[in-house]
Amino acid sequence: MARRKSTKASKPLSRGAAPSRRKSAPSSLFASPVVRTALIVAGVAGLAALGVGLFGTRRTYDEIIKPLSAATLLPLAAAAAPQADRVWAETRPWRDSVSRLLTSIHTDDVRDAITERLSAWVQRLR
Repeated sequence: MARRKSTKASKPLSRGAAPSRRKSAPSSLFASPVVRTALIVAGVAGLAALGVGLFGTRRTYDEIIKPLSAATLLPLAAAAAPQADRVWAETRPWRDSVSRLLTSIHTDDVRDAITERLSAWVQRLR
């Protein structure tokens, strides 16, 4: 196979001048991901406000919010309720012991001891 010669002529480098560099275009304000996200959020909020304004709050609640919450929150609550009841029943002895401990703390003797310790601590700070 024969090798082809390039027909493109190369430009000789000038020794006296510095090579010119291309200037980059100034970055756009909308190039930042933060600005884009803020614009999208503002747009979605504006469209939602427009929809509520056109349909009315009652119709929006009845036709959009109520069905969405029924589709998402009720199954979640139904799945979590038995576990919450089981955990509440299992922690009953612990809750009773904490309750007894807290009621034993609220006596006159304990209050007097705490008062003495606090007053001694305050005297040391003076």
